[in-house]
Amino acid sequence: MSPSLARSYRCHYHPKDRDGYPAPCDSGVLPFVQIRARDAENAQRIAHQITGCSISNVERLEEAAA
Repeated sequence: MSPSLARSYRCHYHPKDRDGYPAPCDSGVLPFVQIRARDAENAQRIAHQITGCSISNVERLEEAAA
């Protein structure tokens, strides 16, 4: 995949506790990872592989206009 075709995505995930169960998020803000991928579905798969957690949502990050 060409780097010019990849887009940036922010993937929010539900963290796990030390026993592997979903941990409550006290602040109400889910942690996230930023991924470069060709589409949102691919970004979600990569984020799941990296974190090992369920992914809550995926947002495409747009580049700011100059």
